[in-house]
Amino acid sequence: MGRRKKMVERVTTLMNEPTKIRNIGIVAHIDHGKTTLSDNLLGGAGMISKELAGRQLFMDSDEEEQERGITIDASNVSMVHTFDDEDYLINLIDTPGHVDFGGDVTRAMRAVDGAVVVVDAVEGTMPQTETVLRQALREHVRPVLFVNKVDRLINELKVDSQEMQVRLGKVIDHVNKLIKNMSPEKYKAGWRVDAAAGTVAFGSALYNWAISVPMMKKTGVSFNDVYDYCKAGDMKSLAEKCPLHEAVLDMVIHFLPNPLEAQKNRVKVIWHGDESSEIGKSMANANSDGELAFMVTDISIDPHAGEVATGRLFSGSFTRGMEVYTSGTVKKTRVQQVGVFMGPERLEVDKIPAGNIAAVTGLKEAIVGSTVTTLEGMAPFESIRHVSEPVVTVAVEAKHTKDLPKLIEVLRQVAKEDPTLQITLDEETGEHLLAGMGELHLEVIAHRIERDKNVEITTSKPIVVYRETIKKKIEPVEGKSPNRHNRFYVYVEPLDLKIVDAIKEGDVNMNMPELERRQKLIELGMGKEEAKGIVGIFNSNIYVDVTKGIQYLNETMELILDGFEEVMRAGP
Repeated sequence: MGRRKKMVERVTTLMNEPTKIRNIGIVAHIDHGKTTLSDNLLGGAGMISKELAGRQLFMDSDEEEQERGITIDASNVSMVHTFDDEDYLINLIDTPGHVDFGGDVTRAMRAVDGAVVVVDAVEGTMPQTETVLRQALREHVRPVLFVNKVDRLINELKVDSQEMQVRLGKVIDHVNKLIKNMSPEKYKAGWRVDAAAGTVAFGSALYNWAISVPMMKKTGVSFNDVYDYCKAGDMKSLAEKCPLHEAVLDMVIHFLPNPLEAQKNRVKVIWHGDESSEIGKSMANANSDGELAFMVTDISIDPHAGEVATGRLFSGSFTRGMEVYTSGTVKKTRVQQVGVFMGPERLEVDKIPAGNIAAVTGLKEAIVGSTVTTLEGMAPFESIRHVSEPVVTVAVEAKHTKDLPKLIEVLRQVAKEDPTLQITLDEETGEHLLAGMGELHLEVIAHRIERDKNVEITTSKPIVVYRETIKKKIEPVEGKSPNRHNRFYVYVEPLDLKIVDAIKEGDVNMNMPELERRQKLIELGMGKEEAKGIVGIFNSNIYVDVTKGIQYLNETMELILDGFEEVMRAGP
């Protein structure tokens, strides 16, 4: 424990120096080596044994993760790395790669400023690589690239030194192509990954070695040497000369932004309040003496301390006992404990300043996406938009009738911990319906309800959710008010796919200024009158008012929109 205690002391000292902090996430397609990479970074920082690094999978602390061999929950850890004789604090989040747990990646991206994108050298970029990269760019998180499993290219595919470099070049080109297509302005602003510049590293997380252009200059080891070592099977010598943690973390510190640099640009993207206000300036400058502004990105349960809200602190400092407001509630709540995560362990500290990832207890009203602040009436952060929607549903029942009240409470808690889960009550059958991202997602949730919450349940076979839609404009549907004096005529027609995508991406919403929204829709091909008349957006559907001079219509508009949402929810 002495080693861990020493690490905590170093972490708490560096917390107060924003220029020495890097908040990063590790993202990739499933089985491309994220958790093995995290292990090696922790081994290099002296937090776990170097011999076990890569095989211990320290960040996969849940028994379900160990059993299945995949990451299910995003895990946080804080560690210290020395670069150019100076210590730096790395707050790292290891994220899941399986598509069913993509919600964790979306939430993690709100807490970090940079991302290490891991790609398997043999498989290349895969569908989930594309998804996680899109999530990172949307949250204004800067990427660097780590091409993993280079040893497999040499020893399994038997490529020669020249062919190896060509293949690695293709992986880099494809990642850059994705960045360019997803965000041309960021690509032009220099967010492309470039091996010559040093924003790409190559290596093997399993065998603990990595190389990059700056590392080659430092160690004198070239690509040809790497090829020879791998061919000879001498990974140990390679790991001693080019340790993985050094190549990757040097790249992170050199090229990914610290909170002071990142928040100047990121706050504009994730917060739409007044930038010239005191809290706006305080967040842009990561001011630890300003009012508190904290965004909750994860809720977990500690068996002893209760709910733990983890998230990013953009302004102010967290201390035990302080009173805070949570968005959507009126009363203040008192913070009980503040701490940092060391993988599965949460270690208490006295104070956490702005720019860090904090774990706090006592915020009973908080949910994922909540804004926690000391400033009454602060404009909340933009809500976290999950890329995917639930596609598979199961019915859940308590095995024993006596457990029914407990099951209802447990489902409420589970939905709070995992916002990608939708829980509804089927009024006809009285069953609770659990909708998730896929069969594996629901299987894991069901297992945890039984294991962690001690409620035995039975689940039905999964039902796949499918969607119906209209294909052409249909004649107006007439609706009458109860007194039959008022009649509404509603036309239904398909929405242009470009506009649907813009709504899903969050580029068009009801929270943005009306003129800005109208302009965006006109650019996407919508008529000026229609763009002007939008009164509601729900999921990827819009409601447009094209009436002229109708008296008292605005008084009933709220009820009309309620009806619109109800119909859109139920489907045709």
